[in-house]
Parts: sequence; C-alpha cells; structure tokens
Amino acid sequence: MQGNSSVIIGDMENFAAALKTMGHVDRLRILALLARGELTITELVQILGLSQPRVTQYIKSLESVEIIERLREGSWVFSRLKRGNPALTKLVETTLQTLPQNEALLLSDMRRLNEVRDARSRVADAFFARVAQNSDQLGDEYLPQERIEDALLKISGDGPFDFMIDMGTGTGRMLELFSGRITRGAGIDSNPDMLKVARHKLAPDQFGHISVQQGDLHATPFRENTADLVTLHQVLHYLDDPREAIYEASRLLTRDGQLLIVDFEAHTEDHFREDYAHRRLGFTDLDITEWAKWADLQIKIETKLSNNNNPAIKIWKAVKP
Repeated sequence: MQGNSSVIIGDMENFAAALKTMGHVDRLRILALLARGELTITELVQILGLSQPRVTQYIKSLESVEIIERLREGSWVFSRLKRGNPALTKLVETTLQTLPQNEALLLSDMRRLNEVRDARSRVADAFFARVAQNSDQLGDEYLPQERIEDALLKISGDGPFDFMIDMGTGTGRMLELFSGRITRGAGIDSNPDMLKVARHKLAPDQFGHISVQQGDLHATPFRENTADLVTLHQVLHYLDDPREAIYEASRLLTRDGQLLIVDFEAHTEDHFREDYAHRRLGFTDLDITEWAKWADLQIKIETKLSNNNNPAIKIWKAVKP
C-alpha cells in the first residue's frame, strides 16, 4: 500500500506543479498558441509582444513540468505541446477549452498568429511560383525522383485503388505516377501556379479520371472514409503543423486504406529553409510514428533512400486498421 501511495503522491505533485505553472496569463497565452501548431521563440515574441528573455523563461517553466517540449532543427528551435502523458494532455486540453474564447487578448494573439503564418505562406508561394515557371528546379539534383517513384510503386502494391487523393499535389506528378492503378484520382493544393502546371500535365485523355483543385490540406473538401490511397509527397516540411495533415489524411482513408508519406529524414541543412522555403528540416521515425498513432494509423513500412550529398529520403507507409 505504501508503495502505491508514493506513486500517487508523486503524480499528484506533478499535477499540482503543472496547475501552478499554467496559472499565469502569459503562459496560458503561449499554450493557446502552441495548441495551433509548433512555433519558434522568435515567432512567439512577435505574436505576444513580450521580450525574448521573458518568453524564454515561460517556455522553460512549461517545459520543466513536461507540458511542452522543445525541438532543435539546425539553427531553429520549435516549441510544441508535449504528448505521451495522458493525464497532463487532458489537463491542458481541458484548461484551453475553458478559456474565454472572446477574450480580447486571445483574439489579438490569434490575429497576430495568422499574420505570422500568412507571411510564411507568401514566402512559400513565391518559391512555388518560381518552381512553376521552371519545373526542373526540383529535379534529380534535389531529390532522386526515379528511385522514389519506383519505391512508391513497389511499397503501395499493384492495387487497383478505387480513389486516390494527393495532398499538396504540386505539379500532379503523384497522380500521374499512379494513374494506371486508380479508378479515380484527385489532387489538392493551395498554390494556383502549381495547379496550372498540374492541369497542363494532366490534360491528356489518359488522365480523364483525374482532377485537381485548390484547397486547404488541413480541411480538404472530401468526405471522410472515401480514399483507399492518400499521398503526402514532400509536403510535410512546408507545413506549420504536419500532424494535422496526417490527421486529415486519416479522416479521408477507408478501412485498410494506405497513406504514403515521402519526406526528408531529419537533418541540419539550414540552407533548405532559404533555398527551398522549408519550414521543417525533415522528420524522425518517432515523429511520424507518434503522429500516425495519434491519427489512428499504423506505420507498416519505413524505407530509407540515400540522396547523394543531400539529406536522405524516407518513405513511410501507414495503414488505417
């Protein structure tokens, strides 16, 4: 009995420490922002209007009670809500749900958050507009395209697939690649310049069963449980919250449907942010596995492809049980 009591006391102490740490207006503001996705200290300073030392202090205090965690990628450090402790996760979620949503301070923070995201989107859009004018810019010198495509076709199986959705379709290459294995295909992308390229490439009659449209990857216009194949090809590293895209992919998948994720393995090549407008510098197996689990998916296959002097490419196959 005494041993069990000590465990309970320890949990209660952690719980009380978390409550005490959250009991501060600015820390609650930070949590409300991180509930919308990962942010750097610089971005939090910009949104909150507080000094960097103060924001750093708040982040450290929240980290000390395991409510948030920090992730270093190259010269950037992201803060995000920490998962893994169901009790603390539930405590944070309940606290955030009970905050006064019409509070002027929170509304101001969300408005600034949107401004920060819009600024990042403009940078990415400008990059993709350039790519759309020069489709060779993302050629084999950047990614080993042929090897990736061969591996995807092998990992996915012969199909046939009834309905494929390509999230972040770009030039429509994934739809083109799988066109012979699908009955219907749809691509969605937020960038109109890239969609122009995709529509041009998919104009021939053999692609009459495929369409593309503009939209938000985090809230696609498709019904749930409709696709037996979903692809996220070199998309996640551009997103504010990659986890949300995986969750949306899970929503779209039928039972036993598969999600194919292609992205860089975690790396430290900072110039990818400036040269290619990347938000994230790749992902670890743990990142993808945890996000997949959160979205009720199971990772079945992980394949690594060397990429000359560039960071390695990983392919993750997830299945909806």
